[in-house]
Amino acid sequence: MKRMLLVLLTCLLLMPLFGFDLFFEEEPSRITSFTAEAAGGLYRDEQFLARTTLSLSLEQNHQRYGAIAHLAYDASTNRLEAGELSVSLLVGNLTVKGGLFTHPWGSAFTAHVVDVLSSRDLTDGFVDDLEAMKRPSAMVLLSSYGKNSSWDLAFKPGFQSSHLVTEGRYNLTPASFASAVITQQDTTSLSSWEAGGRYRTALGKLDVGLLYFNGHHPEPGFSITSFAPLAVDLVYTRHQLFGLESSLLFDPFTLALEGGFFLSEDAEGTDGSLYNSRFAYLAELSYTHPESSAFLALAYQGRYVLDFNTTNPVDVDYLASFNGKAYENTLLLVVEYPFLQQRLTTRAALTYHIESEGYALLAGLSYALQDNLTVFLKTTMYGALGNKSSIYASWDDNDSVVVGMKAWF
Repeated sequence: MKRMLLVLLTCLLLMPLFGFDLFFEEEPSRITSFTAEAAGGLYRDEQFLARTTLSLSLEQNHQRYGAIAHLAYDASTNRLEAGELSVSLLVGNLTVKGGLFTHPWGSAFTAHVVDVLSSRDLTDGFVDDLEAMKRPSAMVLLSSYGKNSSWDLAFKPGFQSSHLVTEGRYNLTPASFASAVITQQDTTSLSSWEAGGRYRTALGKLDVGLLYFNGHHPEPGFSITSFAPLAVDLVYTRHQLFGLESSLLFDPFTLALEGGFFLSEDAEGTDGSLYNSRFAYLAELSYTHPESSAFLALAYQGRYVLDFNTTNPVDVDYLASFNGKAYENTLLLVVEYPFLQQRLTTRAALTYHIESEGYALLAGLSYALQDNLTVFLKTTMYGALGNKSSIYASWDDNDSVVVGMKAWF
């Protein structure tokens, strides 16, 4: 919270300076937008669902600087969050950006395995927007874009772990830890720094990127400090990513590949409280219809954990596995089709986890009544084809149907 307030204060102090044009003669462009979204529906267990979200976006752009503030208020939970609070300076083909924001890495559309600068937030379960499931974090980003190549360097003075949902419908806390005394590790100090970089180049219709990142596994490991009463300390594993991303365009198809090796600080795999080294990989084939803009994508995603230990029942890799396997594999399918001159859009996304036989299906319709007014219908289904335990099976009662309206001002 202190970090967010500091960034907000910085933005508030700098934006008036930009407004008075103390340093630049050219008048900057300013964009202000307000979004209101109201929705209601039912969960599978017949509990009513109501959600009202108000969003404010402020942007100021100049050929040498920029400032962005995105704020959202969820009236149903009385929660105010900052999606982005940032200031950018442009010098030639260099851009320096600092503040609270997300920055995507990876070449695929449906999912990523090398997008490590932001952790996940599953407060509302799975949604049909990858960026909406990310937690913005404080960082400084230096980037440069050339004719056929680009690079960026990122530094984070601390790190934002994945949001651990401990109550409500999307509770991820194991039943055995429900009454445990949990001590959280401080991840906001400089000792929890993270840094990395990416270089991308275009070789005809092939884009290739190389990545390196020194950071942390976004989910915590743990060590048990007491059994009666149960007490655990959460710990975060530092690792290094050596990654690759690429996309090959053979119109109207695109083949995207991502892969990486995560070298854990526990390289020998002997500490059960830390995550082991692992390989992660993804392949995606997508198709875009040139006339209708219809989109179809099929992806395969997986990982393999090295030095997997099946003899320690509290090893974090073993607990995070499915059926005690060192590997896991997931299939993803996304379909989007616009009708009526793109005023009506249908979209469906299916995730199927092979080892647990669990699935998540998200489908929806949206219709643009006006350029700034849209109505929508969404449905979400979780479950499993068998009786194996998984996050998908545990969220079975969270199946829902929602109708709503979204307006821009």
